[in-house]
Amino acid sequence: MNNKRRGRLQDALKMLSNAAAIVENVCDDEQDCMDNYPENLQCTEAFEHMEAAADSLNDALEKIDDAKEHIQSALH
Repeated sequence: MNNKRRGRLQDALKMLSNAAAIVENVCDDEQDCMDNYPENLQCTEAFEHMEAAADSLNDALEKIDDAKEHIQSALH
């Protein structure tokens, strides 16, 4: 792989790291909101949507990490 393509992949890694930081921040905020949700409202549809969103964000973070690992493998 030449340096130009290697540099483009390194740029992609930086973008994925930035995206992961954003997703993680939003996920943490959603989790904090869930942690502070009144106990009597934790069986509501709104709370279930929050849980589903947090789960989806955690899945997204795992996939971003997987993508980063694959790109790093390609760089070596």
